[in-house]
Amino acid sequence: MAISQWSPLQALGPYLVILARKMAFVSLGWVAVYFLSQPMRAEPANGDINILSLFGMVVGCFAGLLAGWYLANDAVEDSSLHGIVLWVLLVLSAVAPMWLIEALMHMITRWPLNFAGFLILTAATLMALASAVWYASTQE
Repeated sequence: MAISQWSPLQALGPYLVILARKMAFVSLGWVAVYFLSQPMRAEPANGDINILSLFGMVVGCFAGLLAGWYLANDAVEDSSLHGIVLWVLLVLSAVAPMWLIEALMHMITRWPLNFAGFLILTAATLMALASAVWYASTQE
């Protein structure tokens, strides 16, 4: 008599294709955020404060919220996963595109990562983590 067993790794294969597509869209979105937030990241040459940098965190929070929400949308149904396994997967897939694109854009453009840029990236990371886990947990 054959015994059928289910493993979370069986559902992971087809879901990785869906997740890779979603991560590519998040990466494209972060390229747009990177270029659109350059006025907020600029440091004045005379040592003054860039008043636009105060709004940079709002842009980062909104971008992170959208990224986390988009990645977690239908995640439970598409992956057949739940709980901590899904949350860890969503957290990694939400954070990796933003940080990798940020590093890649800094290597290409040679623009420095200043304090305002770090705040934008940190706000986006925190909001992506929170929204991805929260939205995935409401679908269970």
